[in-house]
Amino acid sequence: MPASDAASQGSKSSALRPHRLDERTLAELCSAGESLRATRALLDAEYSRRLLLLRVLVDEVASRPAETGPLPSVHAAWDLLARSQRAAPEAVHRLLMDPQTGLWAAQALRRLRGSQEADGPLWCDVGQLHALAAAAAVRAGLEFRIRVPAVAGAVLLPGLGRAHLATPEPWTTAEVHRQDGVTRIRTKGAVVDVPAHAAEDAPHWSGLRQLTLSHRGLTLDLTFDDLTRYPVIAGTAAPDRLDGSALRHWRRGLERAWALLVEDHRDSAEALAAGLFSLVPLPPADRFRPRSASASEAFGCVTMSAQHPRIPDDEATAELAVTLVHEFRHTLLNGLMHLTQLAEDCPDLFRAPWRDDPRPLTGVVHGAFAFSGVARFWRTRAERDHGAARDRARFEYALWRRESRATLELLHPHPALTGTGRVLVRGLLADLRSWDSDPVPEPALTLAERAAAHHRAAWRAHHLVPDGPTVRATTDAWLRGTPPPRPAGEEPGTVVTDPGGCRIDAYAHLVRLRITDPPAFAETADGGPRPNGVTPADVAHVAGDLTEAARLYAEDTTRPAAWGGLSLLLGAERPELLRAVSRSVTGRAGQPPPPAELTRWLAAADGA
Repeated sequence: MPASDAASQGSKSSALRPHRLDERTLAELCSAGESLRATRALLDAEYSRRLLLLRVLVDEVASRPAETGPLPSVHAAWDLLARSQRAAPEAVHRLLMDPQTGLWAAQALRRLRGSQEADGPLWCDVGQLHALAAAAAVRAGLEFRIRVPAVAGAVLLPGLGRAHLATPEPWTTAEVHRQDGVTRIRTKGAVVDVPAHAAEDAPHWSGLRQLTLSHRGLTLDLTFDDLTRYPVIAGTAAPDRLDGSALRHWRRGLERAWALLVEDHRDSAEALAAGLFSLVPLPPADRFRPRSASASEAFGCVTMSAQHPRIPDDEATAELAVTLVHEFRHTLLNGLMHLTQLAEDCPDLFRAPWRDDPRPLTGVVHGAFAFSGVARFWRTRAERDHGAARDRARFEYALWRRESRATLELLHPHPALTGTGRVLVRGLLADLRSWDSDPVPEPALTLAERAAAHHRAAWRAHHLVPDGPTVRATTDAWLRGTPPPRPAGEEPGTVVTDPGGCRIDAYAHLVRLRITDPPAFAETADGGPRPNGVTPADVAHVAGDLTEAARLYAEDTTRPAAWGGLSLLLGAERPELLRAVSRSVTGRAGQPPPPAELTRWLAAADGA
């Protein structure tokens, strides 16, 4: 919209100026993460970016008027949006900052420029600007009339809800008309009236649900978006509309999580109250493995799985709370990366201890920023919780403090980091190092060390391909019956993503189960149901039956991760080399070498 319209928002008059974070705010982002000051600075910058994104989109469509198809000109929509902003600037500001607005505008621009394909005619994406303008005009109380896209018999008005028109055409238009306080959506043979309180359901209307969570004077206003058209995770299906029971389950869980954050993690809660706008629900996931995601174009949105109905409330509450913190930190870093690069182009792939797959440099920085916040969350829980919850918190704190710090120390000297990237990494490292004197019980430290080592070994077995000459020399030595060649420093290898490298967090997963639910772990150890991705060898390993675990890993070496477990138990340090040499020996000798014997043989060189 015109600069004069942006300027009409008072404190938001900076919206069309370039933004950069001052040193103090950047330092807060590094040391405190989800601070209120940093959040507000990034929100201001993101609003500016949204306005510029919309202006670019309108200009490109105006230069190609045919792209609006059967809809009015883009100028008609733009003018209605500008009128709405003048009448109700705060309401329109919230609508423009809606994460769906960012996702839509980015997709529409990519389609206009030919860099993305999608179902349906281009005008349906372009025409979402008309729907945005209509929603803004409804919020502003204006009288208007405008045509908008109808997709698969539905009209989605951003921030309001969805009308179900049941038209036979997959891609058509509908008229949105507001007069005398009544908003009506009409197409051939169908009329839907939008209720005065649009968040409520009505005949042929699904309202966009709003959750208000308040505790001790701090309120989080959250759109519960189970109507989303533009997915947070590209290529995934839209969520199903939740029934009343599922919605109540979510509300109860979020109320408990919000109270926990306000009581014990006040800084995080204040930042979330300012910058978290919407939640896209996913179905329940495995215990201790919540699914969640955020997107760079959806500032202020998290998508996350529901708490499992069969786990205790205190466990579910902590899981929801830490997931909100985790994903909001990703949101903040996405906002920072809209202002400045953290790294130059870099072809390298790295291990990220919180992921199964190798990640690019910026992805690892993202994860390290998020999980340093996860470590901070569990640090507080380790001080405040009691019993099994405290033991779980101590383990999580020890694990993520260790893994975040190790990752950041690996990244710190990387030449591809920009100046801002180095400042960020240094700040996070300084924060983590300041926790070194925290009293963490030895059992938690030991379990964290073992869980980290197990993940690292499984990751290497799946994704690291050793150098060919090293494999041939080691294979030759085995076949000759001579000692293995000793590694000469850091051996060359190549990171190659193995799509089968999934759920390699088995050790940590079982530790969590053993700490929080000993009867369930005992049942698993006795041959009962196992969590996804967990093998009998993993169960024996965590249970402390190391001889049995080694035997079971050796019987299961078709799984790369089994080489990781076997190498840990028998003292070898290069599970990827074990796997490669086993295949090489099998190809040359016609039969595989005994896995345990091969592992002990290679361990002699690794331990030399």
